Amino acid sequence: MKDSLFTPSWRWLNNHFQQWADQRTPRATRIQLNQRRIYIVPTGSGFFWLSMVLVIFLVAVNYRNSLAYGLCFFMLSLFLLSILHTWRNLAGITLVAKGAEAGHAGEFIPVSIECLGGRCRRYSIAIGWPETESVLVSFDRDTEQRLVARAGSRGWFRPGRLRIESVYPLGLCRAWSWVRLDFRSVVYPAPDDRYPLPESDIADDGERSLTASGFDDFAGFRSYQQTDPPAHVFWQGYARTGELLTKQFDQPSGRELWFSLDQVPEGDLEQRLSVLTAWCLECDKQQYAYGLVMSGQKLAPSTGELHLKRCLEVLALYELDDGMAVSGGVNG
Repeated sequence: MKDSLFTPSWRWLNNHFQQWADQRTPRATRIQLNQRRIYIVPTGSGFFWLSMVLVIFLVAVNYRNSLAYGLCFFMLSLFLLSILHTWRNLAGITLVAKGAEAGHAGEFIPVSIECLGGRCRRYSIAIGWPETESVLVSFDRDTEQRLVARAGSRGWFRPGRLRIESVYPLGLCRAWSWVRLDFRSVVYPAPDDRYPLPESDIADDGERSLTASGFDDFAGFRSYQQTDPPAHVFWQGYARTGELLTKQFDQPSGRELWFSLDQVPEGDLEQRLSVLTAWCLECDKQQYAYGLVMSGQKLAPSTGELHLKRCLEVLALYELDDGMAVSGGVNG
């Protein structure tokens, strides 16, 4: 009963806090840490240190002991200096989103982050996403770090807040900041390979054999070109007509497939996109020529890494508000 009452309230508070935090830290490719972005509180050791300062101060007051007064003020001064140095260890650092690799939803995507430290040397700074990976680095100049972040749903890759923190030099205070870096990478739908490749009656033309220039089947004549091999020249025709012609031959080179959402037998939009993703990957693996027909977009059948990337990007950004082609246009 308590859980049923607590969970909605907690979610409501958490959602409003996340919205407030997102407004306070907008996403950007380059973020500099300043006094508005850095938070600092005592650590557990810091609270213990302060409690000891209080105890020593009470002892000094009760017994009017000068040595106890001196020790109390010395410990308090160290704590105050720790606040300043811990904050300065983060202040002025600039984080730059250098890039992220493309990946599928739910995968861990490698990202590259450049840390610009300015003129100060930085010590023992933890950078990363606590739920995936965090590294501890020290640097006196610019440095580049490779991390991984879990990809959410398909679309643009937008990882959660990156945490950067430090307890340097004494571990009495913890300074930290949350930043939202914009990597401008694409998250493809997670492939769903439950369904085999469609065999017939697909899209416009359905499946058909794909041929390429070869030496197996005679396909006709064309005008002679200087680069044609002599064995393909139609010498009998030249003897009769005086015109040089070259014989053409074709050979099968595989299958040509068209994919569309209507071919997926069941599921919602996300599930259908996942099935199409699996089909594209399978065709690329089998070296089949394949194309996509989505509403308003059409990719002609082709093969190769670039074609696969374009198809996956179309699937990743399909019907998203900010979905735009990122690989140089879509043919159709």
